[in-house]
Amino acid sequence: MIDSLPQPRTTDPASVPALRWGVIGTGWIADQFVTTVTRNTSQRVVAVGSRSPERAREFAEGHGIEMACGSYEELVAQDVDVVYVATGHLDHASHARLALEAGRNVLVEKPMTPTVEATLELVELARDKGLFCMEAVWSLALPRFDVVRQVLAADLLGRIEAVTVDMGEYLVDHRRAMDPAQGGGAMNDLGIYPLMFADWVLPGIEVADGEGRQASVFASMLTDTPSVAVIGGSEATLVLDGPFYRPGPVEVRFRDGRVLSWDEPRIHHEGLFHEAVEVARCITAGLTESPLRPLDATVATVELMERARALMNDPA
Repeated sequence: MIDSLPQPRTTDPASVPALRWGVIGTGWIADQFVTTVTRNTSQRVVAVGSRSPERAREFAEGHGIEMACGSYEELVAQDVDVVYVATGHLDHASHARLALEAGRNVLVEKPMTPTVEATLELVELARDKGLFCMEAVWSLALPRFDVVRQVLAADLLGRIEAVTVDMGEYLVDHRRAMDPAQGGGAMNDLGIYPLMFADWVLPGIEVADGEGRQASVFASMLTDTPSVAVIGGSEATLVLDGPFYRPGPVEVRFRDGRVLSWDEPRIHHEGLFHEAVEVARCITAGLTESPLRPLDATVATVELMERARALMNDPA
């Protein structure tokens, strides 16, 4: 009988070589990423690119970045080991393609692209060129998620019967997120998280399978919800208190009444640095995909997104 949950096996940032990073985009997520990577790792962000030379210079000066590029073409031509694509959803495909065609490894913000066709094209391009490519689903690189990974691998929950995930954030005043013309909407901005989680725990499941297992996911930009993830097994239930996709506790509740917990500081988006460390680890090891977020898993999630859209548009 175990008396504690496993400790995370997260890579020590000091154990991987410092890579030279270029960043495409200067918005909120780029700012968060560069800030936490600079503060917590030895990774070096040496170039940033924007369509606006002024915006690139402003971002570079604010983050101590050497090179400000007034175009994305100029950015991918720089001497960088990896390019982080942090532009809008509808631009991910073209900007990631630009980097790959220039021979650069890439980390692409989620969703990698909003469509299966475009995602498959990027995957094929990266594999043909033998370059590293990963979707920036940062949650999967967090210590919290490695605890869950080990719990599942050890079958501590027994047979998984149900996965329930909700995610709701009030984004009504967020202009881009509420603009379909920019790829905004609950599916791209939030839905990828619960869909990723459900498919991670029960790969291939949509709503239910032939064995009675069920997955329930919910996403809304109209209201705040608990944003909790629950994995129900025959022997125990695992609960990720909300927001489930950020750093936080893991709790396993056994049928006999025992409860095992693991916790970490709730550092919010400061935890983004873990995915940069994972990228550096993989590239240094000669890997072209991360075992934490293989490209086939990315494709599977985008397929779920497309199926969900189709059902919403034609529920019959």
